[in-house]
Amino acid sequence: MGTVLLIVGCAMLFGAVSGWSEGSRLAPLPQAKPAPAPIQSGVYGFSGGKVPGADFAEGVIGECIWIFDQTSKRQVAKGTCSERDPGKFRVVLKPGRYIVRGPGGDQPIELKFGQWVKIESITLLPAGP
Repeated sequence: MGTVLLIVGCAMLFGAVSGWSEGSRLAPLPQAKPAPAPIQSGVYGFSGGKVPGADFAEGVIGECIWIFDQTSKRQVAKGTCSERDPGKFRVVLKPGRYIVRGPGGDQPIELKFGQWVKIESITLLPAGP
């Protein structure tokens, strides 16, 4: 008889603690909002300088490319080129129209969702003596 009381008592205690009772249903868990999708577009490429007649360009180290809005009035991003890989950059951008400014001048671009635009911004350096 003591065992039966213990089982009934545990069942009553469990029902009181959990809010569950015979005939009740579990409420569905609230659905979490999905995280916003990461930006899947941007610009990448090379930024540097080249002496006329040279076979290759020297890459920039540090800030090496600047991205402005389509009116070229407000800077919206910048690219950095590392010492490990001079001249190479990659900048994530939302789809839209931009002006990419680098050593080789300004380049207008239009990015669509999922698109990556390759930019080569190379200026010609004066030849040495």
